[in-house]
Amino acid sequence: MRAFLYLLPDSHREWGQALLAEKEETGGRLDRMRWILGGGRLLVWSWLDRITKGRLMRTVLATLSAINTVFGLLLIALFSFTVGSPPIVLFLAVGLIVQGGYTLWHMSDRSASGEPWTSRVLLTGETIALVIGGGGFTIAVINNINPVNGDSEYGPLVVGGLIAAQAVAALYLFAVRGEAKTTTS
Repeated sequence: MRAFLYLLPDSHREWGQALLAEKEETGGRLDRMRWILGGGRLLVWSWLDRITKGRLMRTVLATLSAINTVFGLLLIALFSFTVGSPPIVLFLAVGLIVQGGYTLWHMSDRSASGEPWTSRVLLTGETIALVIGGGGFTIAVINNINPVNGDSEYGPLVVGGLIAAQAVAALYLFAVRGEAKTTTS
């Protein structure tokens, strides 16, 4: 348990030490579990705080965008080499490529720097992607709970999750943190 103290930011490390000291004084398993869960919650929140602030969130978004773009290219290859693939595979592949590629372009220095239309297109596209990806993920989870033919389908689950994850990261970075290009130079 003490090893987890090093995962906490310096500003929270004393609190973590106090949590461990108090855990030793608690009686019973249930009380100790409550103390441990309280520390785990602090640890998770401090990690999220580190990820969502600074340059790391931009790195997370760039990584998700690159994964989506590559995954889209792989789906196109799968579609072209597989006989009888449903057309939805091609549409999802193109969607992944457009979403990932446009986000990478928007984050690059080569984009129309300072042009507000690029941010509006990004935010509109990511909002639509969040609805479509989140809906697809939810439908895939529901279908996999009780599959019709006994065979769970994980492809739509993964694609919906990738689309929704990138959309959430982009919307957080550009809408909530205000890193969108909204003014002209």
